[in-house]
Amino acid sequence: METAKAVGVDPTKVNFVSYDGGGDLLTALLGNKIAAGTSGLGEYVDQIESGQVRVLAVSGEERVEGVDAPTLKESGIDLTFTNWRGVLAPPGISDEDRQAMVKILEELHATDAWKEALVTNGWSDAFMTGQPFEDFLKEQDQRVETTLTDLGLV
Repeated sequence: METAKAVGVDPTKVNFVSYDGGGDLLTALLGNKIAAGTSGLGEYVDQIESGQVRVLAVSGEERVEGVDAPTLKESGIDLTFTNWRGVLAPPGISDEDRQAMVKILEELHATDAWKEALVTNGWSDAFMTGQPFEDFLKEQDQRVETTLTDLGLV
């Protein structure tokens, strides 16, 4: 819906279809049930390489290595978004346990295996912990609230 709004289309007029995963989305796309889709690059590498699917744009801040597609911003659309994942803990976690978890995540982030996974899957390295991650989550919450408000759902 953010994409529709960014290109001047009323989000309430868009027929948004949600799928349980990339496989269902790919089936719908290849079966001409939908005109376009948004998903992670890693799920469609084979179809992209075979020419069954064409990447129109990259939604992140930077182009993806090995993919011949501009970013949305390069295409004149003032929008960026990524499919992110986070590791969360209950509110009552002790500082000691939190610091131990962050340390493990930082160590995993520094491994060659993680760096290889980033390249293989076409992922952006957006690793963050602590206050930067908390700020990111607040910004994401605000984006969702704005979208839901625009749609008249909040």
